[in-house]
Amino acid sequence: MLTLTRKTEYGLIAVCHLAQVGEKVVSARDIAKEQAVPLPLLMNVLKRLHRVGYVASVRGAHGGYTLTAAPEQLTLADIIEAVEGPVHLVRCTNPSRTARKCDRTARCFIRRSVAQVHNGLREFLGAVTIADMLTGAQAPAATDTPRVATQ
Repeated sequence: MLTLTRKTEYGLIAVCHLAQVGEKVVSARDIAKEQAVPLPLLMNVLKRLHRVGYVASVRGAHGGYTLTAAPEQLTLADIIEAVEGPVHLVRCTNPSRTARKCDRTARCFIRRSVAQVHNGLREFLGAVTIADMLTGAQAPAATDTPRVATQ
């Protein structure tokens, strides 16, 4: 089963919350309370989002976090990768040298099909913005349904 982790879920919740409040600085504690998410995990996720530059951290008594990019510019793929790292359905969709080493590559009959699914998923995640999530907009439809070539 392919599911989003709680970290990714809380990252999306936090980013959407910050997008809704605009330029207002909001503490992690306030987000956790309003959204009913555990504060320690939320703080960890916000640190990751800050590290990649999607949220700014404001210090002080009235400190907290703000969103640094417009909700129309941030995508599901951006948030997932910031929190979890790159999305790869299977090892052979990971371009790093160590991950590509698979003893089945030469005889794998699912590799091409899985790669098409992987690419379609990445395209979809990159097309859905935080603004879309806030408005409840329907996700963009795929322009072509990829055909899986038979071997």
